[in-house]
Amino acid sequence: MKKSTLLLVALLALLISCTTKPREEEAVAEPSQPQVYNDLPDMSITLLNGTRQEAIHLPGKTIIILFFPDCDHCQREAKAIQEKIEAFKEYTLYFVSTNPAAEIQEFANEYKLSSIANVKFGQIAADKVFVNFGSIPTPSLYIYSADRKLKKQFNGETPVEQIISAL
Repeated sequence: MKKSTLLLVALLALLISCTTKPREEEAVAEPSQPQVYNDLPDMSITLLNGTRQEAIHLPGKTIIILFFPDCDHCQREAKAIQEKIEAFKEYTLYFVSTNPAAEIQEFANEYKLSSIANVKFGQIAADKVFVNFGSIPTPSLYIYSADRKLKKQFNGETPVEQIISAL
């Protein structure tokens, strides 16, 4: 009986040693990729045409504007941006909100931004706003460089001249 138990333990030890790799071998087998630093938020934007874009992969110079369609500060900011839209020509502006798409579309139309090629409107999940930005006032505006680094952020209504000077 002792011999069979000893044999069983020896077989188990052999099986374990043959099926597990030492940690050093695993590290050599799969070299780590260099991590690319990206300041863009990790959230999905559902554009008004129904397509989804991952914010973390947005190309080029980008401005993300978090807003509520019924917020008077957001309305004034949108009007000011529309009046000075030529200053933003090198950027793609993403106006994003947690409100329903119909309300976002109405806002886009009312402030004459819906037909401007470099201005996009979309819907985002409320929990992703908190995870990526924390508790913020609206409007909040985030300017990202072409290499996806945060250049400047403005929380709350900001004079458009101040935003333009940060571009």
